[in-house]
Amino acid sequence: MLTVNRLSHRYPGAETAALAEVSLTIGRGECWGLLGPNGAGKTTLMSLMCGLQDVQAGEILFDGVPMQALSRRERQKIGLVPQDFAFYPQLTVWDNMLFFASLYAVRDRGHLQQLLADAGLTEYRSRRAGHLSGGLKRRLNFAIGLINRPELVFLDEITVGIDPQSRQFILESVAALTARGVTVVYTSHYLPEIERLCRHMALLSHGRLVYCGGLADLLQREAARVHFQTEPPLPEQLLQAWGAEMQADGSACLEADAAGAAELYARLQADGRRIRQFRQGHASLEAFYLDFLRQHG
Repeated sequence: MLTVNRLSHRYPGAETAALAEVSLTIGRGECWGLLGPNGAGKTTLMSLMCGLQDVQAGEILFDGVPMQALSRRERQKIGLVPQDFAFYPQLTVWDNMLFFASLYAVRDRGHLQQLLADAGLTEYRSRRAGHLSGGLKRRLNFAIGLINRPELVFLDEITVGIDPQSRQFILESVAALTARGVTVVYTSHYLPEIERLCRHMALLSHGRLVYCGGLADLLQREAARVHFQTEPPLPEQLLQAWGAEMQADGSACLEADAAGAAELYARLQADGRRIRQFRQGHASLEAFYLDFLRQHG
C-alpha cells in the first residue's frame, strides 16, 4: 500500500538531516508501530507519509502512485489523528462532526452518528467540545479522523493523558480498524500499546531507520543475545576473543543460546569478578526499547 524509497529530509538552516535515506514498505491491512527517541525523525516521517509536507529527496508511493501525484479523492483515503486536538472547542460535538464531514463532502449523517455511537459520544453530541473531559476529547479527535473512511490512518500519540476507560476504548477501536483491513501506523510512548496492537515495527534513531520488520522477529532475535557487565570490567582483548561487542552503557553483548548463556555465567563466576548485570534477550518490547535508548539515546 505505502512504499517509502530512500526518503531524506532536511529543514532550512538545520545542520543535520531530519531523515536520511529511509526505506520501508507497509502492506495493506498491517498495523505498524513507529518508535524512536525525541528528535529521531518520527514526526517528520509521519507528516511526509501523510502528504502534509513535500518530498525533498526519495519517493513515497501510495498504491504505486507518487504522493505528489495523488488526486484529491485518492488523498482522502489517508487519515490522520494527531496528538493535538484538531477540532473547534467552541462548536458542539455534532457541529464539529458536520464541519469536518463537509471538508470531505461526506453527507452520510448515519455514518457520523455511528462514529459518535462507537466513540461513546452520543449523549454529548450537543455539548461544546471544549467542555468535554480529556478522555472524551481524545475520543472526538479519533472519531473525526475516521470521517473520511480512511484506508490508511496515522495515529500519533492518541492516548496521551487520558483515563484508563478511554484508553481501553481507543485501543479496542484501533484493533477493530485493523481487523476490518484498515492499514494503521501508530506512534506511542506507551510501549505495551505498541506490543499489543502492532505486528510490525519501524525504529528510528537520529533520522535513520535502524530496524524495520516484524515485532516478534525482533524480540526472538534479541532472545539469542546476552548482555553482561562485570566489576572490574573484563579486558577488551578477552571480550574480542569471545566475540563480544562493547555497548555504550559499558556492558558487553554476544550471541548465545540458553546453554551458551549458562556456560558464560559459570565462566564469569569462576573468574572471580562481581557480575553487575547478566541478562538474556528482552522479555518485552519495553525492555528492548529501554536498552536501546541507553545505547543510542
